[in-house]
Amino acid sequence: MQLTAQEIAVRTGGTLEGPGTIAICGVNDLRGASASDATFISDTRYAQLWKDSRASVALVSHGIQVPGHDATTRALIRVDKADIAMIKLLEIFAPEAQRPSPGVHASAVVESQLAAPEEIFVGPFVWIGANCRIGRNVVIHAGARIYGGVSIGDDTTIHANAVIRENCVIGSRVILHAGAVIGTEGFGYRPAADGKNLLRIPHLGNVVLEDGVEIGSCTCIDRGTFGSTRIGAGTKIDNHCQVGHNVQFGRNTVMAGLSGVAGSCTIGDWVRIGAATGIADHRNVGSGAQLAARTALINDVPAGETWGGMPAREIKTELRHVLALQKLSPIARDLMRIVAANKSAKAQATTAKADSSADLPAERAIES
Repeated sequence: MQLTAQEIAVRTGGTLEGPGTIAICGVNDLRGASASDATFISDTRYAQLWKDSRASVALVSHGIQVPGHDATTRALIRVDKADIAMIKLLEIFAPEAQRPSPGVHASAVVESQLAAPEEIFVGPFVWIGANCRIGRNVVIHAGARIYGGVSIGDDTTIHANAVIRENCVIGSRVILHAGAVIGTEGFGYRPAADGKNLLRIPHLGNVVLEDGVEIGSCTCIDRGTFGSTRIGAGTKIDNHCQVGHNVQFGRNTVMAGLSGVAGSCTIGDWVRIGAATGIADHRNVGSGAQLAARTALINDVPAGETWGGMPAREIKTELRHVLALQKLSPIARDLMRIVAANKSAKAQATTAKADSSADLPAERAIES
């Protein structure tokens, strides 16, 4: 694949500044790019790197000044948002996704009657249980396990060794990455009446992944106790995340890796959840809210607010607390020195008093 700077400008809807004949064979970041690569500049901080970058073409957001640019040898393409335009360019150069051959591999075990087996792609050692419905153009990679009663919509991709448990509903254009597990038993236990062991609570519900959902590798989503754990359309959940039973995610929400949501939480639309965040059970996070990385949330978050910290607070309040602690640090050291000096003075006074008593006559010492 090769594109000229002029062709890139046309495809991204940008305005070309520089030679339009420069040929590009790939894309990379500013530091790693070669002379045959395009890159992007979406922030003033990164614009400073352009003069030392080897890239020949850069997508640049409007309003960003690029120091050291030579318009005779390299090209800038002005666009509304360079990071968005870069996605278009990446889609052009991205290699075509590998998929199994059309049909069902000879080593796969399929216990359901498939409506159009010639229009799906089932890899080796896949197991599909009874009473499943598999849509058209579905790709199921090697080793995936699909339990009975599962429904999968059109154009969905299930990567290697992913597991979908009984009666779960997977929408269209869903992506399950390798090792994801959908519909596991929820983590629910109660002490037995005799107090000697724990009783496991059976979970009769399922998981519903609406259209366009993407679930990262090794992420687990628990089935509902009675109803459904639901992930709204367009929501993206990163690798190594945990979603508890009966959680309700809205549309187009994003949760970064190593995060966990305990049971029966409600997460609104367009919420942003930073990495390694933990949300306690039965919490509500309003639409448009943002949670900073490593947030420990034990309260509800109103719509549109940004929270962070451990435990979490509104972000401005949290930052004031952090700043106050930073200011207290030198004060604490001064206080420790004062306390130490005070203890030393008391010790010296006690020693001096003891010494003075020893020098007095016996009857005076007794009186003193």
